[in-house]
Amino acid sequence: MTYGFIIFFLSGISFLTDAQSRKLQKAQHDLKNARNLLNSLNKKSEITYLKYQVLNKQIKLQQILLKNLKTEIDSLDFLISENTKKRNELEKTIKSLKNEYEELIFYAYKTRNIRDKTIYIFSAKTFNQAYRRFVYLQYLTEYLEQTTADLKEKSDSLYLLNDNLYIQKNEKLELKEKQTDELLKLNGSKRILDNILNKLKNKKQELLEEIRKKEKITAALRKSIKKVSANLNKSKTKLSLNFEKNKGKLPYPVKGIIASSFGKHTHAVLKNIQINNDGIDIATEQGENAKTVFKGEVVQVLKIPGANKAVIIKHGQYYSVYSNLSDVYIKKGDKVSTGEVIGKPDARMLNFQIWYQNKKLNPQKWLKS
Repeated sequence: MTYGFIIFFLSGISFLTDAQSRKLQKAQHDLKNARNLLNSLNKKSEITYLKYQVLNKQIKLQQILLKNLKTEIDSLDFLISENTKKRNELEKTIKSLKNEYEELIFYAYKTRNIRDKTIYIFSAKTFNQAYRRFVYLQYLTEYLEQTTADLKEKSDSLYLLNDNLYIQKNEKLELKEKQTDELLKLNGSKRILDNILNKLKNKKQELLEEIRKKEKITAALRKSIKKVSANLNKSKTKLSLNFEKNKGKLPYPVKGIIASSFGKHTHAVLKNIQINNDGIDIATEQGENAKTVFKGEVVQVLKIPGANKAVIIKHGQYYSVYSNLSDVYIKKGDKVSTGEVIGKPDARMLNFQIWYQNKKLNPQKWLKS
């Protein structure tokens, strides 16, 4: 095992652990956002469905973080085991080389005198024997030099492996401490969630009213989207193609966490009620702005009766929809660029949708993860 191979091996390890570390960092970042949002919600004493959603999301993120921590610890265990095996192999090789090196040094000492070497060569009975003795002495010198170099190379490799093992073992200890800490926090979060759930069950009528309100908003938005897409040119424009190329790369329309996902799912509190979300609900902190996810044209600014405002932006044959806005800073016909502020979400929640013509799409597949 050469010094160069050890360097390559450790570089490969670094690449693998970097990829895993990025996942771990993302999980920690998402969880930090959820905790910050929950802390701001906890400043108000009332129990709300939004608080339940955010805490529920926090618990899921805690579970993701714990899973990533376990993966990282398992990976380090494997690397420590592999490095320990390689260290043991190197130690055996170095011991063998040292013995060989000592023998060579001893023999070189015995034949150090140039006169002894000359007598050894010229005492040969034939010219061929003298030549073979000369070649042998030359080979012996070169072999000693090569053994010395090999010994140094493998000793350097051993130093690198030992250094890396020390770092990995410390990393493992740190991760285990984090894992224990997160597990305690997770258990605490679950107890709080159960407490909120019990209190929310006593607010059944309030929750049903909230669901009916959302259904009216959803129906109004669907109607508007179908209306604006009715006369749409069916051939894809350059803007449509550019929008498609950015699938999975679009920025979030507001800083926050996804409290409710796309599609049909059971209500978290009222288990006999099915929710059909045409988009995603993003919980955000007070005062955050809603921003466009891609350049386009504002085709509709809606004021939904009994609710807030909504904005529909056209990107060729695609539409992005931003609803539950208390304030809107743009108007119909405006050309907007990516990341432009369009309004302010109300009650810390933005509903965001993406449509292709009159077909709703899952926004989570389009947003940058």
